[in-house]
Amino acid sequence: MESADNGTRTAVQTVGSLVLGLTCFVGIPGNSFVIWVILLRMKQRSLTVVLILNLAVADLVVLITLPLWIYSISNSWVFGAASCKILTSLIYCNLYGSVFFITLMSIDRYLAVIYPFASLQWRRKEYVCKAVVIAWLLAFLFAVPILLVRDVEIFNGILHCSGRQYASKAQQIACLVLETLVGFVVPFSVLVICYGCVAKRVGQMNFQKKNRSEMIIASIVIAFVICWLPYHVFNVVELASVMVEPGSDAAETLEDVSVLGSFITGTLAFINSCINPVLYAFAGRNLRDAFRSSVMSKVFEQMAQSTRDESPPTSDNTTRMEIVDSL
Repeated sequence: MESADNGTRTAVQTVGSLVLGLTCFVGIPGNSFVIWVILLRMKQRSLTVVLILNLAVADLVVLITLPLWIYSISNSWVFGAASCKILTSLIYCNLYGSVFFITLMSIDRYLAVIYPFASLQWRRKEYVCKAVVIAWLLAFLFAVPILLVRDVEIFNGILHCSGRQYASKAQQIACLVLETLVGFVVPFSVLVICYGCVAKRVGQMNFQKKNRSEMIIASIVIAFVICWLPYHVFNVVELASVMVEPGSDAAETLEDVSVLGSFITGTLAFINSCINPVLYAFAGRNLRDAFRSSVMSKVFEQMAQSTRDESPPTSDNTTRMEIVDSL
């Protein structure tokens, strides 16, 4: 029975290492390429492009740490407790940043379609800078609890940087609820409301041309939901294990399920950081038969057209269609 458990654990470790290795191999050059295109190949950058740039930076920082996690999965955590706390909080800071930037993209689309004239003020450089700074500050703030509770633990005689040392049951509940609400529930609710309103308003307009950049953002949101929903489901399972009677069979079962599920879904969550640049490339291929860096520049430059000074449109609906199409 023990050998079977060891075999299962070895298989999970092997699959996890391979998945993270592939994620690192694809994601680091992919996000680096997106950053290079935006910084060096574009003359004008709209709010959407600035958010995509910060999203790529956040994803890249997460992926750079993956070799350490791959080594620790295959062997053990040999980098010390302090590095475990710092690296984990760094990852959560950038993951929260990714969530906030995706959320800001949806709010930007909502304002552009529902309040086209007011959105022009929102897109001014000073507001864009403030929004980005606030998003990063909030990401750092919500990552602080991870810095406080994360610690190295011994599992089957091997050190792992996956343990959480809570001072009390109330602290554990607060951390789990905060992580799920801020990391998924609230952002996902904002996405659904914003894109629902956008879809309803665009459906009322005689607007047939597909919005390429809208497809990019929608794809990012879908990938985010697929990659992160399972992780937060097991967060809820862990929360349930805390709420039931301590020491009971139900509590132990739920705890075992949450530990195993969090490991698997945590690996899945990393994939989100490498999918985004692939989504950009897919959108670029819809514009041209072959993928070239200049195509990526044209895609982002089309997004940036909304910031150019143009003559006033003839109607409010015309403004909405032009802004939506140029995002």
